[in-house]
Amino acid sequence: MNNGKMVFIDCAVLLGIALLLPLAAAAAWPSSPLVNVPLCTAVRDQFMPTTTPDGAGGAIVTWYDYRSSNANADIYVQRVSASGTPMWGPDGVVLCAALENQVSPVITSDGAGGAIVAWNDFRTGTNWDVYAQRVSAGGAVMWGPDGVGLCVANEHQLVNAITADGAGGAIIAWHDRRAGYGNDDIYVQRISAGGAPQWAADGTALCTAVGNQQLPTLIPDGVGGAIVTWQDARDYPFNWFICAQKISAAGAVQWAADGVIISTTTNEQTYPTIVSDGAGGAIVTWMDYRRGFANTFAQRISSGGTVQWAANGVAVCVAAGYQYYPQITSDGVGGAIITWADYRFSNWDIYAQRISAAGALLWAAPGLIICPYYDNQEFPTIVGDGAGGAIITWMDQRDTPGISNIFAQRISALGAAQWTPYGVALCTATGSQAYPTIVTDGVGGAIVTWYDDRNGRTDIYAQRVQANGQLGGFVAGVPEAAVLSLRNFPNPFNPRTTISFDLPTAGTVRLEVFDVAGRLVRTLVDDSMPQGSHEAAWDGWDASGRNVGSGIYLARLQFAGKVEMIRMGLVR
Repeated sequence: MNNGKMVFIDCAVLLGIALLLPLAAAAAWPSSPLVNVPLCTAVRDQFMPTTTPDGAGGAIVTWYDYRSSNANADIYVQRVSASGTPMWGPDGVVLCAALENQVSPVITSDGAGGAIVAWNDFRTGTNWDVYAQRVSAGGAVMWGPDGVGLCVANEHQLVNAITADGAGGAIIAWHDRRAGYGNDDIYVQRISAGGAPQWAADGTALCTAVGNQQLPTLIPDGVGGAIVTWQDARDYPFNWFICAQKISAAGAVQWAADGVIISTTTNEQTYPTIVSDGAGGAIVTWMDYRRGFANTFAQRISSGGTVQWAANGVAVCVAAGYQYYPQITSDGVGGAIITWADYRFSNWDIYAQRISAAGALLWAAPGLIICPYYDNQEFPTIVGDGAGGAIITWMDQRDTPGISNIFAQRISALGAAQWTPYGVALCTATGSQAYPTIVTDGVGGAIVTWYDDRNGRTDIYAQRVQANGQLGGFVAGVPEAAVLSLRNFPNPFNPRTTISFDLPTAGTVRLEVFDVAGRLVRTLVDDSMPQGSHEAAWDGWDASGRNVGSGIYLARLQFAGKVEMIRMGLVR
């Protein structure tokens, strides 16, 4: 028992305690946001992971990697199993190590437990080209040592998006400068499961209108083709538009020449993202400056290329300030859930809105606030939860301005937050964690990846969050019910919070509060307790009966060899 004195614990010791649960990182996802699963911690830097599900509850992650040289990046990939095991060696498999730089990979499933990756490739030393590579479920490279060239035309081609074709191959979209600077166009290519380009050499043109067409993104159309959307400056310097086009499995353009214009209103419409409407069409959302500030708009387009909602789109959010970089996922019934970063107040916050198949807003206007915590929350990404709701993850600076961590929240189909208010901490390790990507785990939770500088360089890490908001989820020989479900409410609090936890069996419990320097502040529980749900209150006092100051504190629960930690914000 504690003797009433403030006990100092070296930070290295505290981290060692946090590591008790995942003693073998290959055995289980950690349940502490201080730990996480390292997918690559090779020398030098690794950047910009993107992710696809592996079809077995895990994920396949790709990134560009400077381990071989400070000047030249290569493309690597790693698979992490449903149980949190990196499966392809400690630092991943190389997909391309050709001369010069390979950067900005995009990824999709091959439908057989592996993946297809495309990237921007500077191996010629003069132009960026588009290359692709397939990796098997076992981590074997399948299309030669450095991939297949999809477009090696003159000038630059910059890959933006990829989707599966439903037959073991993929469709890739990029903006293409072969017509000259200031006249970027949109091209696509389909590649078979065997690595053979299927359409015209160097790609099929979707739009070659005057001016620039850029930043395409796409979804499968369900019959081997794709629907593509992009931002379009054919009216430059007056406006950027949002356009879309459908291409068949055989490479034939399906809609009007140069695409269907989805929005032609004043000022700029940029950064479109797209999701299937479940009926052969799509829902597109974008940043829209028609009112002078960046707002969020959306439009549905049918499988035949006809816009379904109001001309120039439905206003998803037109609040004061800026709404940036909307991201979208299906709600499973023909509509969509959209999330964005929002500056209507003094900081960037995370908001979301659900829109029906008919274009009606289903949650309160001007959007449901997901995280209004102090300092900035930015760059949200989203995935459906399989039950009509969604899981959203983002970069979060609530603890230290300028230093971001990774948080997430699940939102129901009715717009109710399912997890801890203001989100669950997925990663609060030292240093900064940035630009998360998210995929479903297939059972209502998600796997999130990001790049991470906790080791003094930029590495790739991942974390699973379960459908109930708890981290981890699989420990060899321990059932899911053994997860302790440590949480507190309210958070932040002043001056009292209730810490709750669930015990799968009776046993000895130790619940303690630490400050961020690793000093023991107070022991709340050190006793035998029965199976079931329990609560303990902390009133912001230390073991000597003194009020502690505002700040971040760690609640640590130990039970039956398991350790869980959460962060709590005291605001006086």
